[in-house]
Amino acid sequence: MDTLIAQLTGVTLTGTMLGGVFSVLVIVVGIIVAHVITYMLIHALRLIYKKNQLDLLSLLLSKQLPQLQLPIQVLVLIWSVSVSLTFFNFSDSFFGLCLIIAKVLTYVAIIWLGLRLTNYAEMFLVERSKKTSLKFDDLLAPLLGKVIKILLVVVGLISIAEILNLPLASLLTGLGIGGIAIAMAAKDTIANIFGSLTVVTDRPFSIGDWVKINDIEGTVEHLGFRSTRVRTFYNSLVSVPNSVLLTASVDNMGERQYRRFNTMISVTYDTPIEKIEAFCAGIRELIELHSDTRKDYYVVRLNQFSASSLDILLYVFFETATWEDELGARERLMLDIIRLAQKLTVEFAFPSQTVYLNQDAVSSSNIASFDVVQKHIAKGQKVASNIVKTYRV
Repeated sequence: MDTLIAQLTGVTLTGTMLGGVFSVLVIVVGIIVAHVITYMLIHALRLIYKKNQLDLLSLLLSKQLPQLQLPIQVLVLIWSVSVSLTFFNFSDSFFGLCLIIAKVLTYVAIIWLGLRLTNYAEMFLVERSKKTSLKFDDLLAPLLGKVIKILLVVVGLISIAEILNLPLASLLTGLGIGGIAIAMAAKDTIANIFGSLTVVTDRPFSIGDWVKINDIEGTVEHLGFRSTRVRTFYNSLVSVPNSVLLTASVDNMGERQYRRFNTMISVTYDTPIEKIEAFCAGIRELIELHSDTRKDYYVVRLNQFSASSLDILLYVFFETATWEDELGARERLMLDIIRLAQKLTVEFAFPSQTVYLNQDAVSSSNIASFDVVQKHIAKGQKVASNIVKTYRV
């Protein structure tokens, strides 16, 4: 039996025990080296994170980042075992086969380790982007991590194919022939990828922006290769295919320099004219004194006669960064307007109706004649002319 094994493997039993001892020693040394490399790599990453005021330990404890020990240990173990085989007198064909397997497993372990290191780099970029005022890096950091992972897998698979002496030219030709069918089947996926590239290049929005995409309105939370996730204002999460972004009109409300406030202030019909003018002038002064209002353009005018009120148009813009700031600025201005109305004893109107009951029939003798009507018209024109001369000259 031993002779048959020796013939198949090409190894002699002479010195087998000594080779086994050296093999175990090499594997043990490899395990120690793997721990040292892991410690040094983690220490270097911790220093990089600490230099940028990021806590690597808390991210590891929260399981946001994968462990690096296992792929490093597997990588070192592969070559420890490969080196230990040299202590045995295997045949060249058997040792060559083991060497090819070791190379393939090495690339697999390198891809594995590279993907995990990419997670560390992606988390570093994401956490770093949170400390900057720019919004675009919040969008670019996770997308860049996905691109690096795809490149790692593609390069690793090509390297493995070269080690196995696979006919890359014929494989690429086959992929080219079958690429048409694949492209037809995956046209939506390709369109989504182009959509994500469009977002990166054109920058129609960033993470955290309030956007309107067709009939979807909410805050952008995540950009992926396939879709963009938008958190609506009723707290649902909508995944918008990136292909939609190629043709859709994106209304980025977060990029507004000014936020408009357009409303009517209704006062009662019995409000004296001088109080209405004082009230409008006071509102204009409040806008001038308000810290968050646009000073170069606003409108405060008596605008229309409603069914139960006199309506003053308030058209003003706030210079705020977020929707919450806008609401706060609007609240402060509205409260000041209420205080102004109280000081000037101007009463706000509310929808109301007055019903007049008259049971007496209208006599035809009470209808004014044509001359009387013309006389009243002339009087009205004269009074209006006097008003303009008195109050506007």
